[in-house]
Amino acid sequence: MKLWYDPWQELWHQDETQELVTFGSNRVRLPSRQAEGGFSAEVKVKDGNAGPLIGILASMSPQGTILGNTSLFTVLQKQAIARSGLTIVFPPEGTGNGSITGCMFDLKRNRWLPVCTPLPHVVYNRVPLRKTEKSLAFREATALFEEWQIPFFNPSFIDKFDLYEIFSKNPFLELLLPETIRVDEPKTLKDFLVHHKGVYLKPSLSSRGSGLYLLRRHSDSSIELESPAAKWSYPSFEHFWDSKKEGLLKRNYIAQAEVVPAKIDGKRFDFRIHIHDSPEGYKVTGVGIRRAQTQNLTTHVPKGGIILPYEKVRTMEHDLFIKKLAREAGSLLSRHMGYFGEFSIDAGITESGNYVLYEVNSKPMAFDETEIENARIEKLLDLMFRKSGF
Repeated sequence: MKLWYDPWQELWHQDETQELVTFGSNRVRLPSRQAEGGFSAEVKVKDGNAGPLIGILASMSPQGTILGNTSLFTVLQKQAIARSGLTIVFPPEGTGNGSITGCMFDLKRNRWLPVCTPLPHVVYNRVPLRKTEKSLAFREATALFEEWQIPFFNPSFIDKFDLYEIFSKNPFLELLLPETIRVDEPKTLKDFLVHHKGVYLKPSLSSRGSGLYLLRRHSDSSIELESPAAKWSYPSFEHFWDSKKEGLLKRNYIAQAEVVPAKIDGKRFDFRIHIHDSPEGYKVTGVGIRRAQTQNLTTHVPKGGIILPYEKVRTMEHDLFIKKLAREAGSLLSRHMGYFGEFSIDAGITESGNYVLYEVNSKPMAFDETEIENARIEKLLDLMFRKSGF
């Protein structure tokens, strides 16, 4: 069935039949009118309801522009239309009165259009700002989805220490985790550093190596602090703490025991793993390798890391580990934090051959490997259509 949108009346209508057809999860009746141009799309009809209408929760600037991964949103709209569905990108403030106010990408005009729709059949959380997830508007929007029993996935950003506490209760995952503490007062961090000699410092809510440091204590009790771009030295822990405590406490840092990673060509490397939910449970979408280049602290590409094919290090043991990691991590995340339809993992292997889990990302960025990113989009659309009931 073809739907048309009238921007002047903010009204959707059908032009193919006089039979009763509704639209959206709250089943708003579609009037039948003669088509008059404007935005249109083919959709499915199931049990008299047109769809799927897929909601993508994001943020909007005061000027009405979309904040977030717009390239992802555009691809999802194109692929949804190719499958006879629609996506609407909207902020939490765009919900209310049984409708959604947001934007749809018009393929013919190659631009975003403001639209108003009924409530979506499924909602994918891609809010880019953590402060938005703490807002009243976000809480009210998610309460509305729950009230209407609208499937909502990837519910929030993941706090690194919360993740550590949850995963450390799982016998398989516990063995993969570097010992971790919250950085909340100097004595705890100093004792942790004395014990481990080297620790990573990370903001509890960050991604892609943002705010990452390596802290080391030398035999003379002096302190060395290293970021991907610079190094600092301090005569004592107390001097270091006085210099950095404000930033560490403000951004709720954690400390993790330093890991000595395995290397390729003398540089550390990590696994980048994308995982999706399927009717058979959590599965691996694809695996890439990131190798450090100019420094050995992080492998993230924005910090100078380079991309290598998984085949360069692939073994049957790695495959089995990654498959089990996807299944265990996905099940535990959704059990304790809400349903995750997709996520990514940064994992690695130590110099002594032990696997290690570094981070879980609830809102993965695009994979540089085209085949992984294409598979990711395909699996996301499969999930959205399945959860929407279409």
